[in-house]
Formats: sequence, C-alpha cells, structure tokens
Amino acid sequence: MKNLLPLLAGFFLTGCRAFDPALLTPSSAPLATRLPPLTPEVQAPHFRPGFDTLHVASDLDTLFAREVREVIAAPAGSSRGFAVLTTRCVRYGQGHGYAFLSGLTLGGLTLLGFPWVRYHCTLDVQLDIRNQRRELVGTYYAQGRTVLRGSLYGRTNYRQSHRVLYLQCVRQALAQIVPQIPPELAELQRELRP
Repeated sequence: MKNLLPLLAGFFLTGCRAFDPALLTPSSAPLATRLPPLTPEVQAPHFRPGFDTLHVASDLDTLFAREVREVIAAPAGSSRGFAVLTTRCVRYGQGHGYAFLSGLTLGGLTLLGFPWVRYHCTLDVQLDIRNQRRELVGTYYAQGRTVLRGSLYGRTNYRQSHRVLYLQCVRQALAQIVPQIPPELAELQRELRP
C-alpha cells in the first residue's frame, strides 16, 4: 500500500495542460514605422458546432488587441481608424488513426508515448484597415494551418486543444500578414489622417 500511494499521487497530480498563455503574445516583431492608433475589432463566426466559443472569442480578442497595440499601430493616442480581423474556418478535423492503432495494442502504444489523436485546422484570416468613416483603406489575407498531436507525455497534450489550434492558426496567419503592411505604409498613413 505504501508503494501504491506515490504512484496514485503522481497519476492524479500530473496531466495535460489546459492552455498555453504564451499563445496570447503577439506573433511577430513590431513594425519599424507603425500605423496611427487603431481600434481593434474581431469578426469571427463560430469555429465549429458544439465548440466552446466563449474562450475562443475572448482569446482572439485578447490576441488581436495585443497584436494591434504592440505590433501594427501606435499604442497611444486617439484612434484614427479600425483594424478589423475576420477569420473563416476552411477545414477542421480530428484524425482517429492513432486511436485505432492504440486500440489494436489495448492502449499499450499510448502508454509508451505514442500519439492518440491528431487535430488539424486551416483558417482564412483577413485584416481590413478602415478609416474613421469605416471606408476600406487596406486589406491583407493569409491562411494559417496547424496540426496538433496529442499524447499522454507530450508537451502538446492540451485539454482544450481547440483553443490552442485556433490561436496557432491565427498567430501563423498574422505573422504572414504583418510583413505585407510596410510596402503600403505611406499610403495607409495618408488615408488614416483625420
């Protein structure tokens, strides 16, 4: 019984992470010359049915507000326009091939660290820069793709894998969008003047 107690304690006190807060940090380095202050807005339809949209919506709002404030636009001053982020889920799925293989070995492969699930997601992300009259000044597109494998001992074993997948896709797309802004920076700044 004495030997069983540490084993049970170790089993119940370890487990998967719920979420990685580092995913809420901006995706790239700040622009050398930033846009004037902008108000961030997010337009994201439901990711998928039966999904915990409360966390995903607040996570996306937090990430995009930080991205605008710390990377794209000046952090202080009166807003001269809007940065509108729109996401659209192109593909979301969950592969069960690993679970099938693990089932053939009665869970032995899973206990040895073999993945038990594979999630994949593809998102279309659009960033619109609008002036104070809500007229479109600039539009930027990118697509984010993420694959996440869950295993008992892996560092990607999340209880809320959908949150992690969604934010990884958005961060990847934003990292592709930010370098598209500098070539049009002078025109954007001219259009955003009050």
